[in-house]
Amino acid sequence: MRIILFILLLTSIPASSQDIAEAAIQKPIRSISKKADFISTDRLGNVYLVKENNIWMYNRDGDSLRAFNSRRYGNVSFLDCTDPYKILAFFADYNVTLILDNYLSENGPSMDMQELGFDQATLVCLSQEKGFWVFDQLKQKVLRLDQNFRVTHETVNFIQWFGRRLNPNFMIQYNNRLYLNEAESGVYVFDHFGTYLRTIPIKGIENLQVLENILSYVEDGKYCNFHLAALDKKCDSLNIPNVKVGRKEKGRFYILTDKGVKIFKAN
Repeated sequence: MRIILFILLLTSIPASSQDIAEAAIQKPIRSISKKADFISTDRLGNVYLVKENNIWMYNRDGDSLRAFNSRRYGNVSFLDCTDPYKILAFFADYNVTLILDNYLSENGPSMDMQELGFDQATLVCLSQEKGFWVFDQLKQKVLRLDQNFRVTHETVNFIQWFGRRLNPNFMIQYNNRLYLNEAESGVYVFDHFGTYLRTIPIKGIENLQVLENILSYVEDGKYCNFHLAALDKKCDSLNIPNVKVGRKEKGRFYILTDKGVKIFKAN
């Protein structure tokens, strides 16, 4: 009887985070042999590969769907796919932003950030209040624009607030929080009015994903989850060489390496 109870107890213990991570990458779906500078995903499970001025879109099973190319504005610096029907593409070299629809067709004219008053816009992302967030390197502020490109909210000047200039490399809004990443110092968190809340001490990363209360990213070949509520960090080795980006979306786990994208089932 004691032996039976002991066996039942063992089988009822939940799998460790390492076991879960390994299970997630033991069910390969497909490999996409196309090199990319970075990838993004949307809530439908589509994955977007970006290489220079090209964007390729695949569904959650790795089937090719659509492509976009624009030589007019140089390389794509950032792609915000939080709204799969309104995709934002930012071209930092030309200081231009485009909105693409779910067919990767241009949805409206391009937005010249300099004409809107941002001489050194280095980051642009969607606002969930039907507008945009812009980081201006010269102003050292993040500003929120409405649909008519009018400034509705802005942060304090970062030099005055933090005592130095910030040089962030990534910005995204999720729910009512704006996440501004600087590799040197961490992830700065603001509310949807632009009020500074806190800094998450995660350093040295270039690409991150926010899902529910977890901030996920790849660090030294490991897939890491930082729990925003508990303020703890857990990392699991992927055992895949040269991992650059890892993202989970709609039952899939996408990994970008120097050779292409691998798609796995996610538990």
